Amino acid sequence: MKEFGLCVLGRSLVDVTFSEMANPYAHAMGVVRCAQGAEILLKARIAEEHPLLIFSRFPKAKPKTLLDIRSLMAEGRTLMYHELPHALWAATGYHVPQFEHFVEFGRLRNIINHLAVPRGDLAERTLRFTFEVMEPMLFDFWKCDVVKYYEAFDQENEFLLEQLRRLNILFARRGT
Repeated sequence: MKEFGLCVLGRSLVDVTFSEMANPYAHAMGVVRCAQGAEILLKARIAEEHPLLIFSRFPKAKPKTLLDIRSLMAEGRTLMYHELPHALWAATGYHVPQFEHFVEFGRLRNIINHLAVPRGDLAERTLRFTFEVMEPMLFDFWKCDVVKYYEAFDQENEFLLEQLRRLNILFARRGT
């Protein structure tokens, strides 16, 4: 889960770093991917405590059977995005930094998924969310940074770093 979530988050940065000329919805897709990556990463951290903690609903018990992965995947339901900060706190004692920013970004993702692509600088919103909310957590959890996962898609990270400087988003390569 952790590696996949980091790759999704890294890909979202590629989507929002480059112009939308070739792909008119790249920035909106970046928002969706970024929120999905965040969701996966919080679940990964919670699952490190115990894998069943990411579930909100379990399969119905059947006589003389044990819970197995097949029934859990088919009938179980995992926590939703907005539930994850509370579950993370309950499982680990960790508070999501800038909690309201986390919640608001989830709302933005829902608007894009279910209604329409809103006006505004979606690239900036995604970069701010990634580096102001997610990046501190990634370092706290695993001593890693998302730029490494961006570089898997675009080895030249100078344009990303230029965007961060332009937006006055502080970032220091802390992870390995």
